[in-house]
Amino acid sequence: MFSAAQRLPLLEHMYNHAPTGIAILSRQGKCLYVNPAFCQMVGYEQEELQDTRYYQLLYEEAQDQQGMRDAYVGWLGAKDQVYKAELRLKHKRGTSVWLSLELTIFDDEASGQSYLIAYATDITEKKDIQQVLSDNEDLYMLITENTPDVISFSTPDGRLEYVSPSVEKLLGYTRQEMLGRKRLDFYHTEDADYMRVHGSYKETGIMKQRVRHKDGHYLWMEVSFRIIRDESGGIKRILAIGRNITERQKSEENLAKAQQLAMFGSWDWDLVNNVMHFSKEFRSIFGYRVKSVETSIDAFMAAVHPEDTERMQQIITNVILKGIHEETFYRIVLPNGEQKVLRSIWEAEIDEHASKPIQVVGMVQDVTEHREMEQRLRASENRYKSLFQHNPLGICAMNMEGQILSVNPSLEELTGYTSGELLGAEILAMASTEEQDKIRHHMELAKQGETQTYESQFIHKKGERLFIKMTHIPIFVQEEIVGCYGIVENVTPLKSYIAQIEKLSNEHSLILNAVSEGIVGLSTEGHVRFMNPAAAEMFGVGLENTLDDACIGIIRHADEIGSHYPDEQSSILQAVRNGASYQAEEAVFWKKDGSSFLASYRISPLMDNGERKGAVMVFVDITNEKEIIRAKESAERADRAKSEFLSVMSHELRTPMNGIIGMAGLLADTELDEEQRSYIDIITSSSSALMQILNEILDLSKIEAGKMALLHEPFELERVMGSVADLFLRQAMEKGVLLEWHVDQELPGVLVGDHVRIRQVLVNLVSNAIKFTERGRVNIFAEQKAYSRRKRKCLIEFSVTDTGIGIPVDRQHLLFQPFSQLHPALNRKYGGTGLGLSICKNLVRLMGGSIGVDSEEAQGSTFRFQLDLMLPEEEALVNMSRDEPYESKEC
Repeated sequence: MFSAAQRLPLLEHMYNHAPTGIAILSRQGKCLYVNPAFCQMVGYEQEELQDTRYYQLLYEEAQDQQGMRDAYVGWLGAKDQVYKAELRLKHKRGTSVWLSLELTIFDDEASGQSYLIAYATDITEKKDIQQVLSDNEDLYMLITENTPDVISFSTPDGRLEYVSPSVEKLLGYTRQEMLGRKRLDFYHTEDADYMRVHGSYKETGIMKQRVRHKDGHYLWMEVSFRIIRDESGGIKRILAIGRNITERQKSEENLAKAQQLAMFGSWDWDLVNNVMHFSKEFRSIFGYRVKSVETSIDAFMAAVHPEDTERMQQIITNVILKGIHEETFYRIVLPNGEQKVLRSIWEAEIDEHASKPIQVVGMVQDVTEHREMEQRLRASENRYKSLFQHNPLGICAMNMEGQILSVNPSLEELTGYTSGELLGAEILAMASTEEQDKIRHHMELAKQGETQTYESQFIHKKGERLFIKMTHIPIFVQEEIVGCYGIVENVTPLKSYIAQIEKLSNEHSLILNAVSEGIVGLSTEGHVRFMNPAAAEMFGVGLENTLDDACIGIIRHADEIGSHYPDEQSSILQAVRNGASYQAEEAVFWKKDGSSFLASYRISPLMDNGERKGAVMVFVDITNEKEIIRAKESAERADRAKSEFLSVMSHELRTPMNGIIGMAGLLADTELDEEQRSYIDIITSSSSALMQILNEILDLSKIEAGKMALLHEPFELERVMGSVADLFLRQAMEKGVLLEWHVDQELPGVLVGDHVRIRQVLVNLVSNAIKFTERGRVNIFAEQKAYSRRKRKCLIEFSVTDTGIGIPVDRQHLLFQPFSQLHPALNRKYGGTGLGLSICKNLVRLMGGSIGVDSEEAQGSTFRFQLDLMLPEEEALVNMSRDEPYESKEC
């Protein structure tokens, strides 16, 4: 079954595309609706025919006027069957048009209204043929012998005397097989019985009959007939012209079925008597909130959704007062609370004399499912657009020729091309020359419905080579492949990382093979998985014979008195199986040849994502260097313990401090009185100060442990300087201190180095300058001191100058020492741990530079540091003409 949402488009399509002309008239003869086929027959547009009276279309001859009146009277009197007539109408261009009409009456029992429906077929050509036949017998015979219609003559009792040759092509019979037989012998049984009961023919007219083909199937024939009388008025013969209308009949049946399936709800409103009639389908749509007959609009309006009531009242007012009719959508609420969206068409009939509406006719259709489907489609479209536009991967849609139809912003950013440059271009245009055949091959497979994923290379608009991961997904439209999507992921960084990992792996192998310490990898059960050459040499075994052997067979361990440990009591085997770390400063190991050596070893478990994979043992032969090694290891352990303690404590304290800061922030957002808020402010500032101390301790421990890694990448110096100034601009303004910064115009725009650590040093120096300056100014400068094209290096001096309290000369040597303070009074007033400048000094040295200070008490200070920074190759080329002697200087 068709749903209500499906029936309306089907009906409209069949009505607008029916080959038969359809016209709907009121009983007063006014044209209400016409379909395009009818308009084409008479040459008028639909708007020109609406509200036109039927007699205005008649040809101007008297016989046509009388024929139309007779047909109209017969039409109105036809209650139980279709009334048929042939009429000549006037074409818009002035010529005559003969139409074969089938006229019916539709009575709306609910409203009491009647509508006249006419189905029209253009028979002008047939009429012209008949006229020619009557004028020229020879021409008549020629036409009858060659027309595709079947022309026949029969006796009054229906026995065939003549049949045109076209019958053989149409019905499969030869003329000899039909002559002498009665017409009814070839008709469908039901049609033949009907003609026997009701009479065969009137004077003239048109009938539709089902005629049997010779092979047994039936064709619908439209038969135009005329009775030919002799001079005495008796029936001489009957002329019949039959036309095959099987296809037209199927279209009309489909149209009628579609009208039934559409379940339109109809209604009419007699404005004169204020009576409204609602069809059964209308009442069903409204949940029977209205009766079949209502004497007011109240019941209808009560069902309208409250938000649409005012708009519907305005529409009804316009219809009643002005006769304006229109299509509208509105919502109704059923008794059970369900809401529906309805499509409604209104039309008002105007009294020509009073020029006001006398009747309103309407149609309503439930389009709730259609609207919901539209909303779902709209939501789905929005989700697709969002996924397409905001996807971090580059996406494009291509046709079957590989031309790009649409691109998302990520693909523009990835390739450097704009959407205007990409649209219409082939995706191969972005590929490197050696990769085009590969891409073409995978696209051909995608066109066959196979999703493809592979790696390739693009060339960026700037010439840079990009490593990409490409995925082709076929685009199906009605089960046909019309193109494919291209999803592009930039894997250039990943390729770089993999190369770095492989390089590190090779370097690690070289290191393991080169170190003098013995290194042994063990499984969780104690089997040897790896042994470096130093370990194999110390144990006196060959590398090729050691893998997968039990450790107790290779690592023979003795106690302090030289006795071998039993197999299961070996501390090494127990540590490995238990997954515990174990270390021995002195142990006796035995070589394969029976000799022994004194060793220090450590066993550590190997973990992978929380799962124990085995253990690694590292040992050193300390036979000849026992005392030296003991002293050295003791010092190293002490230093390592200090660094590990600082690092661990910093990490451990940062977690609760973050909790304190976070909870203090949440508490500050609640309603607090002034005293409570002051407490929160103290907690927040104190926590932030303590967090800064922890960060400084952590940085110091990393530097001392040699774990501070530096970046080596291009950066814009002006951006770094500007970000530092922006960070302290508000603080300076609050203190009334003028903060300015300047970058030497001779400096290159892009440098290579660790901009993060440079910024950290500048932040520390500017923070101190503002903290110790009560009034005046703080200036930040970056100045070029030397430049070398050959070395592609630039010596830059950074300086931070303030007008603060200054530093006594005899105290300046304490500035860059850890935990040093110039005076306890200053510490109490300004705070701080004394680590900031020490960290700055270590960071600058780590970057290969130097740092110093010039200061005069009560006059201010200038902290400056110099760094050798590399230049990108393009910068070196641009500045070739101004090479200068290069010399790094101490600050």
